[in-house]
Amino acid sequence: MKKNSSTTTLKAVDSAGAEEKVREWILREKPSEKEMIGDFDPEVTFREVAERMMKGEDFYVICSCGESVQRELAFGRLAEVFGTNYEFWYRTWLDGKPPKSLKPREPKRMLGRCRLVTRIA
Repeated sequence: MKKNSSTTTLKAVDSAGAEEKVREWILREKPSEKEMIGDFDPEVTFREVAERMMKGEDFYVICSCGESVQRELAFGRLAEVFGTNYEFWYRTWLDGKPPKSLKPREPKRMLGRCRLVTRIA
């Protein structure tokens, strides 16, 4: 994530993930959501969600969604795609603007489906 003088702009660490459709990703990762996904916008991408949330729009409006589980899944994926953390997206949604007190984190390196720990704090 980069900051410029007028606004916060996003740079994806996973450009393919940024262009992925949120609904498709949720259904692939959590098939049990199929019964609850309802009118979730089938065209909205993670990039669009991120950009619109950074401008103050509400996640539920952007995605035509009303399920907190789907919001939580999407925020987790946004964190991976944009190299932040879940809390960043949660605070952006809750406050209607990106938090100033949270710093972006380095993306985790992955080996298959296991996370590699590169630093213990």
